[in-house]
Amino acid sequence: MTATTAPASYGSRAHWDGVHALLEDRGGAHPQAAGALLDHMAAVADRLAGAGGVVMDLGAGQGALARALARPGRLVIASDIAAGPLAVIRTPGVAGLAADAAYPALKPGTLNLVTCLRGLWTLPDPAGVLAAVTGLLAPGGHILVQIWDRPARCRLIGTGAALLGKVLPDLTRPAGEAGPFDIDPDGLAALAAPAGLELIAIENGDITADIADAPGYWREFDALAETAAAARLRAPAALQARLDAALPGVLDRVLPRSDGATGWQASIAWHLCTLAPAGSRRQIIPPR
Repeated sequence: MTATTAPASYGSRAHWDGVHALLEDRGGAHPQAAGALLDHMAAVADRLAGAGGVVMDLGAGQGALARALARPGRLVIASDIAAGPLAVIRTPGVAGLAADAAYPALKPGTLNLVTCLRGLWTLPDPAGVLAAVTGLLAPGGHILVQIWDRPARCRLIGTGAALLGKVLPDLTRPAGEAGPFDIDPDGLAALAAPAGLELIAIENGDITADIADAPGYWREFDALAETAAAARLRAPAALQARLDAALPGVLDRVLPRSDGATGWQASIAWHLCTLAPAGSRRQIIPPR
């Protein structure tokens, strides 16, 4: 499927509605890397939320994490600026909330946990959003944010992003706009400090995805880098075909071959960072 309309302003409701409309219901095998990241995030969030807690997932999209966190007695609020993807979430215990992350429209003290998976760097004002959701935390509440590790450990998304950036002007970031690797744990702690938050724990994760061919690579990439994926899918079919033809040569230059030399191995690594109001300090696990 190729869209002919021009992309909306990055970060707007129209932008994210358009991105999710291009990516939904595309079928195919389940992406290895996105699945591993989701499982890790859900496991950590489940521990932090408590059996009967209230969780808000910021930038919930089509609700994969929100659905994974649904439990009897727990309310999960799937929050996203785009209303379109929230409409597909039909899971008991999960409620959709179409709202700007900076204005979450909930009562103070109502949340036991706020999660943000693959989204903090896409927000126009990450520090402002952290301050806004801090006021929503109940006593003992936490904020769990996923950020990427160094680019050298994230070849799975870095390779495709570099290739697409050469041919798709839609992917040129405005000056001052954060990219996916611009927030590290120290940077996150600095963003959170004005809200009275401390970085109290870091859990690291990684996976190496086995890539057999160009469609297999894009399937893994698209599930982790939605804006870039949508820009590729908007491109004319001839350009998409040229990208597919060029990709194996690019992968040969930057990725190791898999066993038997039939494909490639693409790495991705992340940090799951737990923030809490000052005074909730516990041991921090240093990133690798």
